[in-house]
Amino acid sequence: PLTARGYSTAVRFVTYYKSDIVTDEYWKELANTNDTLIFYMSSETLTTVVEKLTANDIAKDKLLAVIEQATTPYQKVHTSNLYEFDKKMKGKKFLSPSLVIIGKVVSLHKEFAWLANNNSSEYYFKPITSPIIAIANNQNEKKHVSRA
Repeated sequence: PLTARGYSTAVRFVTYYKSDIVTDEYWKELANTNDTLIFYMSSETLTTVVEKLTANDIAKDKLLAVIEQATTPYQKVHTSNLYEFDKKMKGKKFLSPSLVIIGKVVSLHKEFAWLANNNSSEYYFKPITSPIIAIANNQNEKKHVSRA
């Protein structure tokens, strides 16, 4: 659950895909709230997320979960204390879609786990990087238009 009595009464949804979208003041607020924090589009910037929250003294009882390939048959849940992130998860590449959950409710994961971790490293959704690059390259090409 994202909220549970005694754990959290609210949820905040945040995107953090580049460094200039969250102010230092807001990081301090996020570190000090009792809300569950959900980060979308943030698995590639996860190290910075953890650094910003721990630099702002987030409580040690708030945990981190990364749900890799969330809601697919290949879903894997990785959990850690934020202050142990460097040892357990730093540098790991998570397959998309990944969802980051931070808060006390993460401690309930084992009790409420509805889907066992899948040990496959196969993609459920195939990466689309190459077609996107090809489309971008085609849009950058100057095309000759005949006026004849």
